[in-house]
This record gives sequence, structure tokens and C-alpha cells, in this order.
Amino acid sequence: MLSLDELDSARATTLNAHYSAPVVIRGMYAALQRLGFTHGRILEPALGLGHFIGLMPDEMHARSLITGIEIDSITARLAKQLYPDADIRHQPFEESKLADGFYDVAISNIPFGSYRPYDPRFKTWNFLIHDYFFAAALDKIRPGGLVLFITSKGTLDKHDGALREYVASQADLLGAIRLPNDAFKKNANTEVTTDIVLLRKRLPGELPAGPAWKGGMAEITNSQGETIALNEYFAAHPEMMLGEMRLEGRMYGRSEPTLVGNGRPLDESLAEAIALLPRDVFKPERRRVVPPSLAQSFPAPEHIKPNAYTLVNDQIALRDGDSLQVLTGLSGQVAKRIRGLIRVRDAVRRCLQSQLNGTTDEDVVAAREDLNRTYDSFVARLGPVSERANTSAFRGDPDLPLLLSLEHYDQETGRATKAAIFRERTIQKQRPVPQVSTPQEALLVTLNER
Repeated sequence: MLSLDELDSARATTLNAHYSAPVVIRGMYAALQRLGFTHGRILEPALGLGHFIGLMPDEMHARSLITGIEIDSITARLAKQLYPDADIRHQPFEESKLADGFYDVAISNIPFGSYRPYDPRFKTWNFLIHDYFFAAALDKIRPGGLVLFITSKGTLDKHDGALREYVASQADLLGAIRLPNDAFKKNANTEVTTDIVLLRKRLPGELPAGPAWKGGMAEITNSQGETIALNEYFAAHPEMMLGEMRLEGRMYGRSEPTLVGNGRPLDESLAEAIALLPRDVFKPERRRVVPPSLAQSFPAPEHIKPNAYTLVNDQIALRDGDSLQVLTGLSGQVAKRIRGLIRVRDAVRRCLQSQLNGTTDEDVVAAREDLNRTYDSFVARLGPVSERANTSAFRGDPDLPLLLSLEHYDQETGRATKAAIFRERTIQKQRPVPQVSTPQEALLVTLNER
């Protein structure tokens, strides 16, 4: 429930947040479809209020599993109310417990700035926040998956090529579209030159391909006779810039390279650039949907998610389409891990459901104690959930990220500490806001109570 302090925070967030223009988001989904993606597992790591969910094509939305990460608590709670069918998490991206190689697509307008998030996986790189989002997103998508990010032009144009080298070591550039500096003026009241960067993570053993982009800068001369340095990709593909690069303004005592629009409607210019992207390149690595052999099948209950593991008469089964396929031929250790993780997953679901259903405190405590027993038993036999052997065994199950959120795992020491759900309520009972003083506060309370 929103407290009055949180309402003040929500007002401040609304004033300061920058949001993506709908025409740009729709264009990115048009690009995604051109690249061959129709539905699957979608990650939005800088969600905001969820514009990338709200503007997703209806059929793609209906057939996809969507995860959104949002650092601001009020914004995340509002997004949960707006999009209850999505898995929306209030946490920094660097603290999210998402499974590697799980998602088909990462799509977002990522933050940029001088902040360097701490993530032990990238401590030797010490990436700035916008660079970090590229590196971390590539870990989260599976081979053959796609990354479509809006980022500042500095990602491609800066002289320090460390991030480009890192990305190019595992992904190919499919294309980039430079947006005019006023593309976000109407929505975010800001004028900044940004790029849509489109990447494809390579399959194991696949050789690098695609246009040159990771190397040094190139120079172009514009219609005003100005010489401007920019990424070699745009020098070779000026048709992917929706306007002309010029030296504008006086930032820090010098002119700033800026893309000035061509005067045409943005949706038309964007559609023309999208039409130049490659077609149907989304051909991801096949998931192990059908393990070694199948003994028998049963109709799948609605509550079991696609590709999820479950137990049928104490036998491991997998939902494949509308049926449950009983699996045989799994190695003994893999079967033990899957069986144990199914029980932990079901226990945490019961614990969460007890908090959501408004049951008595005694019922909530009983469900929490059951979760502790189930989790402790698993860890005693097979180690923390986050250990590679466990995540590999359960890879592909849509609730693996939920399981990973149960632990704070130190990759250097291999030790895990329990998350708050093992000790306390993580979903509080709603208490009504006693009063509001503005229409904006009334709207926030209404959205929260729906």
C-alpha cells in the first residue's frame, strides 16, 4: 500500500522520469518482427511504467513470458497494477536473480550516466551503467537471441571501444538506427541524440558476421562543410541516420555533434530504416524441450506453465504444448536436482500465495516454515539453488528466476544466504490511504487498489 511518503516519492519520480516515445517503441517491435521474432521470453531490464509492455503487439504479448525490472519502488508497483500478467520486479538490474541463457529478447530504453553498478561478474570491466546493461543482457539471452536497446550515441561513438569489443566477442551487430535529437522531446522533454542498437548473440561455434562497428571512429563532412567524427557503421550507412549530423550548441565550451531531423514524420523515416534491416535472423539455439526419452503423456493442467517441470505420480514430467510428457533416461543426479527444485518451487509458490490470499498469519507462518524445511533439505543434499549444476539441470523452466531470487549467492565463495521471504512477509496486507490532496494522488491510490 502507498504511504503518504511514497506518494511524495511517486510525484518526484513522475516529474523526473524519462519515457520513450511510443512511435519509437512501435518501431522497435516492427524491427523485432522483421528480424523473425514473433513470441517467446522477453526481458525489459529498465521497465519504468511499462511502456514497452503496453505497446507490445497484442499477439506477441498474449504468447510471451514477460519479465520487467524496475529500480524505483513506486514505479514498479504501478507497473504491476497496469500489467498483472507480467513478472515485474522491484530491484536494480545488477541485483536481479535472472537465469543466464533464459530469454529470447531483451528490449529497453536503458539508463545512462556516470554510475558504475557493482556486479562481481564484471568487476574487471567496471562498466558504466549503460555499458553494463548491454553486457548483462547478453548473459541473460540465449544463443541466437536478440538485444534491442535505445542508448545514447556515446555507446557507438565514444573513442573507448572496450564495451564494443566485449559485445562483439559474443554478438553481431544487425544494425543501428540513429534518432534525431528531438525524438523524445514530446514525451521526456529532452533533446538528445540516441541510437537503437540491434544485436544477435551468436550460436556456439558461429563465426562473427555483420557490418563493421567495433573499431575506430570515422569522419564525415556534412552539407554545412562541418567535419564530424562518428562510428564507422554510420559512416558506411548514412541511410540509417534519420537526419543529418551537425555541430550544435555549446556544451562545455565546444560544439556537440547532434543529429538534426530531416523534417519528415519520425514514423515514416523509422519505417524506411527498419526496412533495411536483415530479415528472419532470429534462429535461436534449440532448447532441450524434449529430454532423452518419453514414457507416456497426460493432459496438462492449466496452472502448469509451458516448458515447466512437474511431478506426475512422483515421476518427472515436462509440459510440452497441451500435454505433460513423463521423462525417462535422465541421469540420476540430474533427476535428483530437478525433483528437488520442483519441490522448492512449489513451496515458494504456496508461501507467496498464502500472503496474496489474505489468509491468517498462522497460515502464512506455516507456509513459510514449509518453505524453509524444503529449501534446507535441498541445500543439504545438493547445494545452493544457484550452483551451476542445479541451474543447468533446471534450465528452461520458466520459474528458474523465481528460484534464484530465494538466495543471495556469492559466486566467489559459493555461499548462499536466504532472502527475506524465509523470515518475513514480503507481500504486506493492504491498508487504505486515509486521505489524498491532489488528483494525481487519487489516481495513484486508485491504480494501487484495483
